[in-house]
Amino acid sequence: MIKVTNLCKEFRTDEIKTTALENINLDINSGEFLSIMGPSGCGKSTLLNIIGLLDTPTKGSVQIDGQETSKLTDRQQTRLRNEKLGFVFQNFHLIPSLNVIENVMLPLTYRSGVSDKESRERARAILEKVGLSHRLHHMPGQLSGGQSQRVAIARAIVGTPKIVFADEPTGNLDSKMGAEVMQLLHRLNKDEGTTIVMVTHNEEQALQTDRIVRLFDGRLV
Repeated sequence: MIKVTNLCKEFRTDEIKTTALENINLDINSGEFLSIMGPSGCGKSTLLNIIGLLDTPTKGSVQIDGQETSKLTDRQQTRLRNEKLGFVFQNFHLIPSLNVIENVMLPLTYRSGVSDKESRERARAILEKVGLSHRLHHMPGQLSGGQSQRVAIARAIVGTPKIVFADEPTGNLDSKMGAEVMQLLHRLNKDEGTTIVMVTHNEEQALQTDRIVRLFDGRLV
């Protein structure tokens, strides 16, 4: 599903060059639940952002579902992100001025051929699946952290993506809420066959996934 080849990422400020990722080679299989672990600042989120087409590498290539992403135009990359990828972040990134169902509908508004009625029906069905059918018209500020993250997951999967990228999805939650979010991700992986790539500091949660990849100073170890 994902093939990363000789991936490098450098950041430059004035005369200083910082290497965030160095010569990363990684294959991620379809339907796999992969954890990426490592100390803070080792390049985990940078790697996730590049694989998820939110950032570009300095060198190397990323193939997603057989497509060489560096050969795609910005428009084609945006379409690939919208149709095949979903994102869950530590800080939820819900739009505060939109209610729950409007937040979940958001990815579908950028898809041609999907009506507002269909978007709303799909969002409602997904919110029922994550146990939030009673919160459709609540605003993000009225939700608990666990509820906010479930809304974020619903938004990530409303477009039935092939891959979901999760960056510390339980980082801002207590252990009970974190366990509920992990159950949701596992159910998505097992029931829908969705490939999941998760950055985490939580060793216990990582051990529940199919495979752990560890980064140290920008390298796979």
